[in-house]
Amino acid sequence: MPKKIVSFTLSEKSIKQLDKTSKALGMSRSELVEFLVKKGFDFPEDVKAAISEISELQTEAKDKFKKRRWLDAR
Repeated sequence: MPKKIVSFTLSEKSIKQLDKTSKALGMSRSELVEFLVKKGFDFPEDVKAAISEISELQTEAKDKFKKRRWLDAR
């Protein structure tokens, strides 16, 4: 899967911990962050199902708002 560049802010303390840990493990910052994110997003199946349902509802609501804006603009 192709990778994407993302940007976020961290405290100086978190950056130092990230650098220290990634160096000790022989990983880049990016590799460590990806590993931690994957590990941190390991939810039980019922939670995954709820997240998926919420995501679908958000998409439906977004589509309805877009459609309504388009109809109101006519």
